[in-house]
Amino acid sequence: MHVIVFGAGALGRIYGVRLAAAGVQVSFVVRPSRLAETYSFVVEQVNGDKRRDVIAEPRRIETIPADATLVLLAVRFDQLDLLRQNQDDALAEALRQGPGVPLVVLTPVLPPQLSALEKAIGRRAVSAMPGVAGYVDDVDDRGVVRYWSTGIVSTLLDDDASGPAHSMSRDALEVLARRLTNGGLPTRFERDVASLDAASTVSFFPLIASIDAGRGIDGVLHDKDLLDTALAAAKECEGLAKKLGKVAPWAHVLTRFVGPYTIKPGVALARRLAPETVRFVERHFGPKLHAQHLAMGDSIRELGREQGLDMPQLEHLMQRLRAS
Repeated sequence: MHVIVFGAGALGRIYGVRLAAAGVQVSFVVRPSRLAETYSFVVEQVNGDKRRDVIAEPRRIETIPADATLVLLAVRFDQLDLLRQNQDDALAEALRQGPGVPLVVLTPVLPPQLSALEKAIGRRAVSAMPGVAGYVDDVDDRGVVRYWSTGIVSTLLDDDASGPAHSMSRDALEVLARRLTNGGLPTRFERDVASLDAASTVSFFPLIASIDAGRGIDGVLHDKDLLDTALAAAKECEGLAKKLGKVAPWAHVLTRFVGPYTIKPGVALARRLAPETVRFVERHFGPKLHAQHLAMGDSIRELGREQGLDMPQLEHLMQRLRAS
């Protein structure tokens, strides 16, 4: 089995390094400017086994090779949105030139981006929802990737790829699921993962956008207009999410828990008991992913219009985000 990880950010490295530790041949497609880099890929689990895995000499490649078994796509949302706008021919061409193997999309996507991706590659993509969350613990992207993984939240692979026409894809995906599970990242099949992913992403978006707009959690907590706008936008997005599909339990619980009277004591408790979690949230959802948040927010607003939903609070949040 030869797994190609397209994108070597935090998410791509977590899955690539853990697969390599499970005995899978793994290669990372990177930008041409990064082909000559030689630093190791190191991932450390924060919770549970607190295991540490390393690829001392990652194989960095520019194109998907002919012997690829499947591809894990782990690029940013804004890169897929550029593809939707026909502004990223390089990504589309790189995916088209590779063999017609299963393409598993780890990046959170919405229906327009998924449709554009499938149109670009000329075949169906397999939607997935990662069961891990991580960040690069350094001032640049050469640092150690720190991540959380639990048996409660599994990596989900869309079960809609089953059936006689997809038998070869299904075989490869089942091997992938076994290798990930045996490697300590529980993975299972579930139907309608694409809609689950979209609904959960929409539901969770106002919270992460507000952290970016406030340039950190404290910026949100000390800005009444921003906090009130984020909470009101979350209600609007919850209405849209219900039209797109079922929301993942973890996202549903989190959005239900966050409110004007619970968020401040909740953050204070997290800072005392799990300070790295707060650091992760600020690093992962902060200004570093500003372009991604802008693209995602605009796409969510377009979906709301298509559904006939008025979302003035989301509009206001996006204004705050653009001005930050």
